[in-house]
Amino acid sequence: MSVSGKTVYRVRQLVAHDVAIIAEVKDGEAHRGKLRETRDSRITLGGTDSFWLIGGEKTDSKLVVQKDGISSMATRIRASSVFELPKVVNDNAGPGKFDAVSFTTVTRLTVGYSPQGASEKLLSALSQGTLHIPLEAPVSAIEVRPGHWLTSGFEALPTGRYGLRQQSLRSVATASLENRPDMIRLANGLVVFVSPPKWSEPKSTDLRSEEEIHQSVERWLSRSKAALSLPGDAGSLEPAELLRLLADRAISEEEKADLASIAGRLSKRSELADILPEILGRDPTFRDRLAGFEESEKARLRTELEEQLRRETEVESARLAALRIEVADAETKLASFSHREALLRSETEKHEEVLRSRISSAAEGIRNESSRETAAIRDEVARLRDDMAQIATAVPAAAEPVALVPVAAAQTEEPIPAAPPPRFASDEQRQKTLNELAVATGLTLPEVAAIVATATDVVPVLLGSDSAAAAVDIATAFAGDDAAIVFCDPTKISLTDLLNDEHSGLREAIDKAKERPEALFAAAICSITSGPCEYWLPQIIGMRRVGRLPRNLALVASAGVDGLRVPIPDSTLRHLFPLKPAKAPRPGSAKFEGLWPMTNLDQERVREAVDVLAGRELEGSGMQAVARALARIPSWMQLSDAVLVFLRQAKWLAAIAAGHEHEYDEYFINIEG
Repeated sequence: MSVSGKTVYRVRQLVAHDVAIIAEVKDGEAHRGKLRETRDSRITLGGTDSFWLIGGEKTDSKLVVQKDGISSMATRIRASSVFELPKVVNDNAGPGKFDAVSFTTVTRLTVGYSPQGASEKLLSALSQGTLHIPLEAPVSAIEVRPGHWLTSGFEALPTGRYGLRQQSLRSVATASLENRPDMIRLANGLVVFVSPPKWSEPKSTDLRSEEEIHQSVERWLSRSKAALSLPGDAGSLEPAELLRLLADRAISEEEKADLASIAGRLSKRSELADILPEILGRDPTFRDRLAGFEESEKARLRTELEEQLRRETEVESARLAALRIEVADAETKLASFSHREALLRSETEKHEEVLRSRISSAAEGIRNESSRETAAIRDEVARLRDDMAQIATAVPAAAEPVALVPVAAAQTEEPIPAAPPPRFASDEQRQKTLNELAVATGLTLPEVAAIVATATDVVPVLLGSDSAAAAVDIATAFAGDDAAIVFCDPTKISLTDLLNDEHSGLREAIDKAKERPEALFAAAICSITSGPCEYWLPQIIGMRRVGRLPRNLALVASAGVDGLRVPIPDSTLRHLFPLKPAKAPRPGSAKFEGLWPMTNLDQERVREAVDVLAGRELEGSGMQAVARALARIPSWMQLSDAVLVFLRQAKWLAAIAAGHEHEYDEYFINIEG
């Protein structure tokens, strides 16, 4: 058998003084392995019928010894009744007849005996010292029952047989395998442990047959019942009869051992429960101990019940007190609600009375005004009739009278002219606005241009103590009064919260951006670290990217350095474009000159940006993103002037993706109270 490149061999015969004939061992076969010769001293010292795990087999030179030695050895092999060697061994038992080998590593293996068939015969042979094991070398373990092995307590007798050191099978120390070693089972019952077996701690086991154990249990039950038949007047018996009676009821050491071995079986018999109380009940000491135990149990149960009642009473009292407090609070609230209801009813009645009086007064005023207007119209009609009558008397009599019908001139309301839409700023005005923003925010002109180029894709974030004012200046410079100003706080945790803020104007800015997709609208998100922006900022970016929010809505944010701040996770940081002013901002702000147009991406400008970025340490996808962003800066600015701003952004995104530290972490991640 080969185990991890190794082979198991059995020493079949020792030839001369240092030559051994070995046979390869195969599972289930006792004498059919391939034969070889070896001069390995470790194997020859192990003796006949030793088993070895061998590795690193090498071919050796043929061995030659005297013919007489070969003949005598072959004679001994043929004369041995233990081995049933094949004909080839008996005919060629001398060195030089088989392949000679040597080995690098040899390990002697443990051998056990586990015969197939009834274990009762094995136990009987062991107890009688007649167990025959077909092996000249000693075995280390014998399996007496499935899973029960003898690892000690047996010995090889001078007769070549095996037997137990103790004759009784009532209490034998057995062990079981705690691991699953590799093993080879041979047809003659031998078990070769290829890997070391791990035995459990020996425990006492009753190896007698079920019939013998049952007979012992019945015998002890009968003796227990007989113990009850001792007459109460035993004191009046003859001394010889009394001694004989006591001797019959005595227990020897052998019987004590037998009783200990069957105690487990005996305890399962129901008859024992009827016998023991009667036996023990006759002992005054036991009766006193039983009475004391009953009293102690009663006291213990009484104490436990009292403790349980006390705990339950405390719990129920606490619940009752809590319910009383709740009832008192409910009564107080009910009284307050009743008082408020009365006040509300009184105020409602007062308001209704005031409304009725005002409605009556308004109706009276309308009625009086209508009466005055009707009287004035009647006077005017009468005056017109008089004038027409005077005119009629002045015309010739032949003229037919003309019937005058008063015509009411239709009054038409003139529509209020709508306010003209904001105009677009010219290139000169936008360039002027960028210069003014650079002065007001403390940023450089390329950084302000980068905000214009990226505000509709990501979120530029201004860092520093005055960053909120700078973000507001940038948004109002782009969109004027239509710019949205959103201040973050811990209560704004969703996009709905931002849209419901009436003072921010975010909803109106979104609506106006939808109405005019050709113009740029802006929203300033101030103090982005004052609330959990990870719940709404990625949503805004994603919805704007797919068109659910206007793509012409530019976002500019700010991050402060003081107050209660909330860290931003890496999944949200990748949407930010942090910019830290290199110089202090100056008072004032940029004037709104008009809306900025949405510019389409010029491919010629993209190619120019790629040429500028050539030779920079950027990967293919990173260079493409930076080039597209760089191509969006205003046309009057050179790309080489703004390239460093976008390279800093690329390094920021790379640090976020790799989990490395960055100088801006203190504004977003490593925030201390």
